[in-house]
Amino acid sequence: MNKLWLIGWKLSFKTEVRIILATVAIILFLPIISVMVIANAGVAAVSSALAALNPITHKVDIKDANGNVINSVELSTVWPAQGYISDEFGATGEFRRLLGLGAHTGIDIANEFGQIGGPITPFMDGTVIHVEPEDKGACGIHVKVQHKYNISSLYCHMSRATATQNQEVKPGDVIGYVGSTGASSGPHLHFQVMLYEIPVNPRLFMVGEPEPNQRQATF
Repeated sequence: MNKLWLIGWKLSFKTEVRIILATVAIILFLPIISVMVIANAGVAAVSSALAALNPITHKVDIKDANGNVINSVELSTVWPAQGYISDEFGATGEFRRLLGLGAHTGIDIANEFGQIGGPITPFMDGTVIHVEPEDKGACGIHVKVQHKYNISSLYCHMSRATATQNQEVKPGDVIGYVGSTGASSGPHLHFQVMLYEIPVNPRLFMVGEPEPNQRQATF
């Protein structure tokens, strides 16, 4: 009887240990799982899960994969280009479906006069980490800037880039000019903001709307 009890106790103990170890493993890998789930939930879900406007502080709360607020940033009043918003973040219009494209990962700021050459500036302080000076791929001529708190931004379809690798930049600095390179249907800037390299809605970080174009674009 004692032997049977001992065998039963050992089996029970082993089962409990396995459950505990499995639970610990799930907890340890939860952030990775959370990111994978968020990344597959669509760009709109990603945006709301990783960044949100705090109604009390009026700052953007930056969250980790578990939804915990880890930092807050001020809203920006400096839009990267002049023009009007021609395509919003998360858009899945007929044009995109016909081209086999997914939801829009940024916002497009178009020139209402169809002109190229308007200046482009970063929406917040950062460091230039990539410059593509040639018309390659869907993004065309573009610049990528790394900001604090794991935020980065991408500026696509430029007519030319003026920023240099590792350059420290701030709002007001010209990093390039509006164009129509890459997969573009007309002169505009594709402005994309990423958190942990996952696209989030740029409007979360911006105040108001971009300034309208001037009739004569500068180059």
